[in-house]
Amino acid sequence: MMTVAMAAASCYASPLSHPANLLVMGPGGYRFIDYLKVGIPLTLMAMALCLWLLPIFWPA
Repeated sequence: MMTVAMAAASCYASPLSHPANLLVMGPGGYRFIDYLKVGIPLTLMAMALCLWLLPIFWPA
């Protein structure tokens, strides 16, 4: 259950994932590709961290 919750909360590769991302997209001059460039590595790091820490904090 915690894995699904963390996965749902860590979508960084799209400006459509959170309203705040859309608010800064226009005034900041960001494009969709900018979110992909930063979001994909950040999502992979969050996934690795979750795969490592979730079994420690919430063992099955």
